[in-house]
Amino acid sequence: MGEIARRCASYRDLAAGSPEEREWINYIASILDVPLVWLHLQPVEVLYWRDKGSRIEAEGAEMPVLAMPYSRSASLEGRAVVLRGDVEGSIVLAPWPREINDAKYVVLEAADKGALAVVFYGEPRRRIVVTDELGFKYDAAPPSIPAVSAPPEASRLAGKRIRLEVGVESRLAYSYNVVAMNSFDDTAMISAHYDHWLAGGADNCGGVEAAVIAFLDLVAEDYPVALGLFTAEEGVAPHIPSLYWAWGSHLYFKRWHPSLLVNLDVVGRGSPRAYAMPYLREAVKGIMPVEGPRADYDSLNYEMAGRPAITISSLEDIWSIYHSPLDDSVDDSVVIFAAEAAKKMAKLKPQAPDINLVEYGIPHKPDNPYEAWALVYNYLVLFKGRDRSDIAYVNVFDFLRGEGRDYWRIDLLGGPTLCVGNCSDAYDVYRELVYMRL
Repeated sequence: MGEIARRCASYRDLAAGSPEEREWINYIASILDVPLVWLHLQPVEVLYWRDKGSRIEAEGAEMPVLAMPYSRSASLEGRAVVLRGDVEGSIVLAPWPREINDAKYVVLEAADKGALAVVFYGEPRRRIVVTDELGFKYDAAPPSIPAVSAPPEASRLAGKRIRLEVGVESRLAYSYNVVAMNSFDDTAMISAHYDHWLAGGADNCGGVEAAVIAFLDLVAEDYPVALGLFTAEEGVAPHIPSLYWAWGSHLYFKRWHPSLLVNLDVVGRGSPRAYAMPYLREAVKGIMPVEGPRADYDSLNYEMAGRPAITISSLEDIWSIYHSPLDDSVDDSVVIFAAEAAKKMAKLKPQAPDINLVEYGIPHKPDNPYEAWALVYNYLVLFKGRDRSDIAYVNVFDFLRGEGRDYWRIDLLGGPTLCVGNCSDAYDVYRELVYMRL
């Protein structure tokens, strides 16, 4: 593990706004203190959250557990039950769902039925953000009941009276995006997020090291480039929106628009591949395997705006240890491979997309070609029912006109709900929204 990744991973829960973050920023700023590089710290208001120590007490014994962000402190006592039948006034025990990010739907169901809290059990233990909204929006949605992650033996507590102590500290704080550049012209940006839950080796200390290596190599070549090391990718805005991730980069890209974003996230292990905007696919596939956009990364903010973005990631390969204490090492060869790929991608000169809105019955065309693209291609949040969702990057018009009618609810990611119950009219609703926007 290189020194940058090692130093990053030495912080357990390097959370946005934490005291440890200031020490980390001072360190990484010293690495970037090189001739002809301008360094800027952009303040980002966040909710700092820390698990001070949480536990289950049962039959005279204690079991340490991990509080799940952004649960609040609580001292609760009740019968431990599974999520079937009457759970009102009880503490629910639940195995981790197959798709671990669906944990919030378990919490939502338990809260709706009057449960006091949810204890997820299984190995490895995780920190997964839970909120109080089915979809992913920028509205406030703090979780209504706490949730924790416990070892497998917690399943044996069913039917017993237990005490759950959730010890959490949270407060409003300022965090910082670390931005460096060697040119004030319109350049490509190489980016990575540095905040992490638990060990954070592959997610995303390896990505930080790869991004810094790629940036400094291009600076040494005197190639114009920018570096963005973003905070609050794991969360969260002060009001805890249900679209909780990519908050630091969201605020940055509201003010500045690099010509191309090359993002590195979860590249510390496995076999990285590229996730690129469709109009970049041909240029990227000569460098590494490429797939369509995926909403898990800071590139989300560029993709939602239709702008040119690529993320290099091997998230699928580390899913079994994602957001767990087992994500504690980095493969240096993977980091170097990702850095070399990022350098090549940063030198791409993407052409603006050309989209014909008349095909979709939209006679007006925005002056910005990226906005026109985003009206047609974007992320939808898709629900078959209330117990899980999928996020898909699609041609919105074609999807809503076709298979969209098969879903129970459809939202624009970070935007309005298009339908609930009957989605056969979602196409017309979306067309009206586009007309209003134009």
